Amino acid sequence: SSDKSGEDLGRESSSNNHFTVENVKNVMDATIERSSSVLDEDIFYKPNQGESDESDTATQGKRCNNDDRSNAINETREKRNQHQDKRTYLSNPGVTPTALAHSLWQSTIIPYRDTVIDCTCGNGKDCLALARMLFPDDYGKNDFDEIIDNTNDNQDTNNSTNGINSNKNTHIGPTPQLIGIDIQSRAIHNSQRSLLSALPPETYFNHISLLHQSHQHLMNVPRDTRSVGLICYNLGYLPGTTKETQTQTQTTLDSITDASLLLRVGGLLSIMTYPGSNLEESIAVEHFVEGLAMLTTRDEGGWKGYLEGIGDYFFDDEGNEVDAEDIDGSDDCDDGGHIRRIVTSALERVAEDGETKQTWRAFVHQPLGRPLSPVLVTVMRIK
Repeated sequence: SSDKSGEDLGRESSSNNHFTVENVKNVMDATIERSSSVLDEDIFYKPNQGESDESDTATQGKRCNNDDRSNAINETREKRNQHQDKRTYLSNPGVTPTALAHSLWQSTIIPYRDTVIDCTCGNGKDCLALARMLFPDDYGKNDFDEIIDNTNDNQDTNNSTNGINSNKNTHIGPTPQLIGIDIQSRAIHNSQRSLLSALPPETYFNHISLLHQSHQHLMNVPRDTRSVGLICYNLGYLPGTTKETQTQTQTTLDSITDASLLLRVGGLLSIMTYPGSNLEESIAVEHFVEGLAMLTTRDEGGWKGYLEGIGDYFFDDEGNEVDAEDIDGSDDCDDGGHIRRIVTSALERVAEDGETKQTWRAFVHQPLGRPLSPVLVTVMRIK
């Protein structure tokens, strides 16, 4: 009590010290006991003396129910841990080509400086990864959810998000841009929602462009060309849809030819191909990229000799490669030189329109023993 003097309080505390300690101990023990009984009363339920066998039966039922509950909880935890392990596993660059691609992108992109182009933005997962690399201080700092629903309803995406507001970017040097391109409106919508939920409005509206169009002609894409650091492709078709709309060999070669002419020194061209769904496209991409590396070869015949050495390829109606003798010889059948012709045309344009001493390093990242798995093809301009 505040009315008691310090001396009175001291005497009272001294005289009742043993009682106070014991009392506290008893209270703590009782609390622990009650907490245990509340948490585990079903598991550790003990019938009172004289309870009937029916109570014993009910008790056993409770124990069984709790055993089932405990097993379910353990099973859920195990599945969750397996899911987390799988995500960690799939994010390892040594396991999946997607993780490897992201690792290479991270080492290439110059934050807040580069122009980065995702030519097949799909559901927006790669765009999100690119946004995190290009705007690392802004990523994940958006707290406005209502704008996601309002933006697509009130504006034309192609016209309103494909430019840079110069009033917002007065710094000297290249203006960072993330450009996403897809021919399907669903892909643009999905990418837009993902990016709006992850980036601040100022970053999105001033530095992000989503274009609903073909990627065939990149030279016409709005951009700051002073520092194009990365252009990437994930070929094939939009996940979750049919294969009726998918990338085509000719338009893909046209696009990556433009990409080669846009990249800065140190810039990376990254292409995920799918030999299981479009073998012709995959073969053509690999020949083109190898051709870029051959522009500075010292081999006899040079890069033109390499092009002349590209063999004939024959495909059936389903896109599978077949031998020449299996072709029926009809007038509609290709003579086998289609890939050689389109790759030659593309390389000749790069040699004519590009820098005289341009130098490239190319790689094909393909899992052994899995011939139909996605293949990551990369080429970097080093000079």
